Amino acid sequence: MTAVRITAGSEIDTRLSVDGQGYRARAVFSGLNRRVHILDYEGSNLIGMVEELAEKALDLKLGKIFVKAPVEDRAALEAAGMQAEATISGYFNGKPAVVMSRFLDQNRRQRPAAEEEESILRKIRSRPADPSVPALPDGYLMRVARPEDADELAALYDTVFKSYPFPITDPGFLIETMLSDVVYRIVRDDGGSLIAAASADTIRAHHNAEMTDFATLPDRRGLGLAQHTLAALEEDMAERDIRYLYTIARARSAGMNRVFYNRGYEWTGTLVKNCHIAGRFENMHVWCKTLR
Repeated sequence: MTAVRITAGSEIDTRLSVDGQGYRARAVFSGLNRRVHILDYEGSNLIGMVEELAEKALDLKLGKIFVKAPVEDRAALEAAGMQAEATISGYFNGKPAVVMSRFLDQNRRQRPAAEEEESILRKIRSRPADPSVPALPDGYLMRVARPEDADELAALYDTVFKSYPFPITDPGFLIETMLSDVVYRIVRDDGGSLIAAASADTIRAHHNAEMTDFATLPDRRGLGLAQHTLAALEEDMAERDIRYLYTIARARSAGMNRVFYNRGYEWTGTLVKNCHIAGRFENMHVWCKTLR
């Protein structure tokens, strides 16, 4: 395994390849999120793969390993000490993925706010979904972001989020992702200020996208801007032949979970303390939708 250097609390991820007997994998070691994210893998020795990653993760005091895996690998990953937390419909070009996690820190698996989060979810799902999108206020404009928007977009994210799983407060990171497989939508007000944004992070080979990075300035909330950006991104994905959409939303955020429910997404599980966002580790609800 390639040497790994992580500074506790750092937002910089370390990516590496792992080659062992009967397996090969690419993984991200994250100091901020205190986790290992297995991006992809191949081979039959999944126990060996997970054990090697767990050994290095423990050395670095990381608390969780997770992977989006084909459902046929579930039993082998369970034998490696992982457990299913959610599914993602259609993730592998129409075939589902199961999100498997191994908790190396037992405190990481605790969910003290579970009752509150389940109550929020029940209330949201008890009402009929309303997919309608209110009109943008006069003078407001929404469009796809361009590299020249990166500085303002980074500033928006820096204002909204005390912490975030990825370095979206870095304009260079935003430009790099814009030029690869991420589509950003932004909203400007009648004075030209950038006040809201969201993105779709696509994997074209699998025809899927994660709907993510939703942010609205605090004094502009309540205008339905998240619904607007989500609806527009769905149209963008349809034009790109991306059919399988999902999101990972903070379990305590009634507003964002309601947005996805109203747009026809289906709740498929909860990832416990999966990432560091808004200043703490958060439980994240998974929602999925297939575009027709």
